[in-house]
Amino acid sequence: MKVLAVISARAGSKGVPRKNLLHMGDKGPLISHMIQKAVNCKYIDKVVCSTDSEEIANVAKEFGAEVPFMRPDDLADDHTPLITVTQHAMRAMDELGYKADVVAQLAPTCPFIKQESIDQSVLAVIEDQCECAVSLKRIEHEHPYRARVLDEKGYFENFIQDIDVESFHSRQDLPTLYCTSGGIYVRKRKLLEDYDGSDFALGKSRKGIVLDDLESVNIDRRIDFDFAEFLIKAGQLNDQYFA
Repeated sequence: MKVLAVISARAGSKGVPRKNLLHMGDKGPLISHMIQKAVNCKYIDKVVCSTDSEEIANVAKEFGAEVPFMRPDDLADDHTPLITVTQHAMRAMDELGYKADVVAQLAPTCPFIKQESIDQSVLAVIEDQCECAVSLKRIEHEHPYRARVLDEKGYFENFIQDIDVESFHSRQDLPTLYCTSGGIYVRKRKLLEDYDGSDFALGKSRKGIVLDDLESVNIDRRIDFDFAEFLIKAGQLNDQYFA
């Protein structure tokens, strides 16, 4: 099986300008972490960076990714779904003669994902355990049972109405739930071929790869970047979180 990794990094980040190129302490630019892990993944055959920026393209190449095409402008705005970018990359590689059987969508904004988590995700799909494998993180402090809805006067009600959520007094009593971390989506080719924008192209057989709290760091805002740098400087991360 041919396994393609697509790492998307556009120039126009609003939350943290130029975030993909910012250095995190002495650990290199943000984008370099995911690229190096993908390149070292024993189940991934080819790593490409999808970008609209020549500067990002040059940095991506420096750390081992290929940039055989540039992302068109209509796929580089704030509202473009990453799955659409991944689908475009797969088709662009088709035209260049590389037809992948499995496509791994890896987010450079999740720099601390362990290489073993990427390996585990890809292996689950190529061994036909599932149609897709997705990174998940456990929901801790913002559990859905404690979600509220405000009316126009500022009064609130429980968002979930068909469960007695008031009976769960302690956090430890809440059911264990997970949400997607945004870091890893590994899909069989057909899911992307059939993708029409109506869903997340996860198929019917979906495997969750649970990440720890450090792997789940996702840099969308400046506070996220500052927190990531704090973790590095505080010595909270051992070698397995770096390439």
